[in-house]
Amino acid sequence: MKLLRRIKDEVMDVFFPGDCPVCGDPPKMDEGHYACKACLDQIAWVGGSVCRFCGIGMHAIEFQGLTCSNCRKQEHLFHRGKCMFVLDVIGKQIIHEIKYHGAKDVLDDISHWLDRCPGYREFLVGAHLVPVPLHRRRESKRGYNQSLWIAKALKKDLGSAVEVGDFMKRVRNTSTQTKLEKKDRQKNVKNAFALKPGVCLDSIYKIVLIDDVFTTGATLNACTQAWNDVGVSHVQIATLGHG
Repeated sequence: MKLLRRIKDEVMDVFFPGDCPVCGDPPKMDEGHYACKACLDQIAWVGGSVCRFCGIGMHAIEFQGLTCSNCRKQEHLFHRGKCMFVLDVIGKQIIHEIKYHGAKDVLDDISHWLDRCPGYREFLVGAHLVPVPLHRRRESKRGYNQSLWIAKALKKDLGSAVEVGDFMKRVRNTSTQTKLEKKDRQKNVKNAFALKPGVCLDSIYKIVLIDDVFTTGATLNACTQAWNDVGVSHVQIATLGHG
């Protein structure tokens, strides 16, 4: 099977060449990896003590009840959060490849990413992974929802320990958060999300919202509000990047 996979990868690289999302060299140069292993070493992975809400690393004795200065200024509705890496130049580059270039294959490395983020797998175990939805117009234009890709990649690694629940919809086609000031982000996404009709809450015990990045938490807060509105009070979040 490994030989067949390697042959397939090499053939695909000839006819549909891609690039390592970090250095730009041909992908799969290191067996079992999409990005170069040396490039993965350059990513600012998050581990050790982290903020309980957004998951950013904090310099402290190992303790899981810490709250970073930014989250102390916010009123987050979700209870806990995890992230994988910091959005420095390299982190932003990886997210950009996935989000705007549709480089889904970058997520083939998700198992290697999880290996570098202690506690991330354990945080997700037993959860329904719920991707943050795009509005139907934006998803139709883009052709995919990167948050759903991420949720499915995590499911591929964790197997039966998690389920993917595409339970939410975006009811307002909001403007992109990227160009908005912090004070305007919360207003922009207020009441923008809802649960899809027919979602059975009886079988849902642990909700973890999945998104590509954590910036201010406004989008994830708005999604959490939609769950609170139907009586689900304990919601957690997990993202790839933080910045």
